[in-house]
Order: sequence, then structure tokens, then C-alpha cells
Amino acid sequence: MSLLDAVVAAGVIPEDSEPQATKKRYSELLSKYLAEETAAALRAKGFPGVRPLRGGPGEKAFQGGLGPKRVDVSYADDRHGLHLAVSIKTISFPKWGKNLKNRFSDMCTEAITLHMRFPYSVVCGLFAMPVRADHDISTSRPVSTFRRATALFSTISGRSEYTDPGEKFENMSMLLFQPIQTGIEPHATIVDCVTGENLSEDEYFHTLVEIFNRRNPHLVIGDEF
Repeated sequence: MSLLDAVVAAGVIPEDSEPQATKKRYSELLSKYLAEETAAALRAKGFPGVRPLRGGPGEKAFQGGLGPKRVDVSYADDRHGLHLAVSIKTISFPKWGKNLKNRFSDMCTEAITLHMRFPYSVVCGLFAMPVRADHDISTSRPVSTFRRATALFSTISGRSEYTDPGEKFENMSMLLFQPIQTGIEPHATIVDCVTGENLSEDEYFHTLVEIFNRRNPHLVIGDEF
């Protein structure tokens, strides 16, 4: 059970020259498996009933402030509604920069939609890019797209109070992954957008638990408090 397992489950990444439908299918599978592994890790940390479930119910829809919104990973109950959400987004193929602008806009809208209806909810984002996106540097562009994305998402990370701007996330983190390719061992690294520090999966999910418990001292998960 790990995010690396999700990368492996998505299979061999298509070549850039392959049809758009093939590449789209890979990205959809990667997002699906990342959501399932994220939900499984949160359940293991003590969040009961987090969706999606492997082979069971998938993403769940919530009535947000700007209309219905499907949430990739969610912890909710009938009494309080949405407690915790993790939005999974990926860019698996170039053009990295052009796609990044669209994803950034999508994520801001998602955070606003959920926080308008559930201001106390903890809404987090996990944004995945392959290692190629950390190697696209040149004399005219000395900072890779992955590093630029990390800096960009740091501007909408760290919503510490329920009164803070709704377009911000309680936590934004990046997943830098090596997909399955011939002769290359797959691997994955989590990077905190604000600090730029690498995190182990256990450290990452522990961080989400800490954020949730600070927001919900009456509904503590685990033995943090």
C-alpha cells in the first residue's frame, strides 16, 4: 500500500508520439490509483470510511458553494458533511507549462467550491508530475517546470484557519514520480510545496492528520492530542 504502488499499477507510460486517447487513459488510471492508495493510507491512519475503496465505491460528489463537486478522496459523515478532502491532479506529458496553468485554475476553483459550503473542512491537494518535468531546464529557463509548479502551488497552501481565503488549500504537496519505463526503476518522492522538503509517505500522511486534528480538536484522529 503506497503511492509508488499506484505509479506501478498505472503501467508503462505511453510515448509522447502515441495517440492522445492513449495518454489520457494513462493519466486517468494514474489518478484513480493514486486516489485509492491515498484513501487506503488515510484509513490506516484512523480515518474511517474514506473513499474511494479498491473495487468499491469511488469518488464522492458533494454540493459545494458553486454547485456539485466530485471529490477524489473524501472523509465525510451524515452529521457534519465533508471533513477532509484530497484533490489528486496529474500532468504526465508535455506541454507542462500550458497544462499547469489550467490545473492551477481548476484547483483554486475546487478549493473555493468546497470551502464555501464547508469552511471548516480540511482540503488538501496532491499534484503529480513525472521526473521529466524536473529536467526541462535550459539557458533561457533555468528552473524546471516541476520546481516552478512547487513554487506556484505554495501560494495557495497553508490555510490554517477556517476564516482564511477559500481558494487556499490546507496543504498542497507535489509527487515527483518515475513511471515504468524500460530499464528504469520506478520511484516516487513527495515534496511539501511551502518548505520544499522531501517527505516520506508516512510523514506526509502524518502531516494531514496533524492538520485535521488542529482544525477538529473535538474529533481527534489517532493519539495526536
